[in-house]
Amino acid sequence: MEKFRVGIIGTGFGAKVHAPMMDHHEGFDVVAISSVSRGNVEEARKASGIDNIYTDWRQMLEQETLDLVVVASAVHLHKEMVAAAFDKGVHAVCEKPMALDITETKEMITERDKAGKLGLINHEFRFLPARTKVKEIMESGKLGGIMHVRYQCSFANYNGLISKPRGWLGQEEKGGGMLGAIGSHMTDALQWWLDCSFKEVFAELPIHIPTQTDENGNTEHRTADDAFQIIGSLKNGATVTLELLSAARQTEHTWRLEIYGTEGTLVMLDDKKVLLSAGNSPLEEVELVPDLEAPSTMPQIAARYYNGFQRALDALHETLVSGKKHPYLADFEHGHATQKVLDAVRTSAREGRKMEVK
Repeated sequence: MEKFRVGIIGTGFGAKVHAPMMDHHEGFDVVAISSVSRGNVEEARKASGIDNIYTDWRQMLEQETLDLVVVASAVHLHKEMVAAAFDKGVHAVCEKPMALDITETKEMITERDKAGKLGLINHEFRFLPARTKVKEIMESGKLGGIMHVRYQCSFANYNGLISKPRGWLGQEEKGGGMLGAIGSHMTDALQWWLDCSFKEVFAELPIHIPTQTDENGNTEHRTADDAFQIIGSLKNGATVTLELLSAARQTEHTWRLEIYGTEGTLVMLDDKKVLLSAGNSPLEEVELVPDLEAPSTMPQIAARYYNGFQRALDALHETLVSGKKHPYLADFEHGHATQKVLDAVRTSAREGRKMEVK
């Protein structure tokens, strides 16, 4: 199998998940990882299993011969790093959300086109068997015309929010917040499943846990949302509610999706179970392709993502070999379409009014 040489920027999710996942895939060779803020090299080496660690990502791009760069840094750095990868003539996979705003996403698309390289967004959740089954059902037309979508997510992370710092994820100016971290996944999935864009939104972006103080009395002040509530509509006329709460103490289901059509109803629970109803009949569970089991040698953190991530890497490798993008991969156009919704949501929450998604 043809191997592609990969450099990863970011020693958080990049080192803990991207690196082990890609290094275990026979089509990729992770040759280097770089920290962003000159972090602990030994910690990155231990988390990733990669020996070649840089403390300057620009130096990594200059000194390594790469086919692909993965940008897994804080959001406010995405544009600069992606542009630098394209300037070196290298394909780029960028973590979500794509950038701070649509001005940046437009510039990133321009840089991609100038370089003639692939620009992809890491929406690995698209490849989970439950989510691909939702896509198949939507494409089949079994639900008829779509009237309403309810999409909810909740995490039992109250204790984590009061006891641990959020870092850049708690800072709005750096692209932090759950709207970007999880809302980008939810928005991308919804527009992908229904093959339709948002028309308008009305939103709230609360910060339920605005501060966190450690045992030494140091206080972190948070400016980025830790929850969101969005109501809106799509261009096909369907209404939508999106909701996330990260400060729950307990939650029965982490994810719940409900799609109501004129001919049927679909429910997805925790990205593991899909139920379908035709007309007025009871909901019945739909068979999914079997889950993939992570190799025993893979770190536990990365192994949690294996079921979707491995399939996404298969699609990425197929794309790099053939030059034709796999239909389930998210590209920069998808990232830009999601960013338009995120921008409108933030404006709506800030100004307290309904916003058109242009």
